[in-house]
Amino acid sequence: MAKNIKTADTESMTIDVGEMYKYKKEDLMTDISSSAYSNLAYVQATHRDLYIDFLEMPGIKRDDGKMHIKGTRIYMSHSAAQKLSKALDGILKMVHSDGGMEFYTPEDETKPKISTKVQQATTRNKI
Repeated sequence: MAKNIKTADTESMTIDVGEMYKYKKEDLMTDISSSAYSNLAYVQATHRDLYIDFLEMPGIKRDDGKMHIKGTRIYMSHSAAQKLSKALDGILKMVHSDGGMEFYTPEDETKPKISTKVQQATTRNKI
């Protein structure tokens, strides 16, 4: 844990951070301190990490005449983003299989494109 080392004029302390953060699985408790709704997200990537801006559209027009859009920015490592992508893909495929959820359909299936178009799933265009 922590060790105190005393020299002639000073005293120092060694702290084992790994020991401080050890826990048992049964002691892990999730604390969701805030939540937000988003119907639009922008994703940006850098060489170190990735961030997603989750926005609440269309926003609110304020006295200054400008639209103010609430948002939450989440930063994550590339590996965490890959895990999130895989989890979202699996969950959405499972939910789409019942045919009752809206889904994104790009105009040109061969080229990835940024868009916010969605349509209601039907038996005709079911994924």
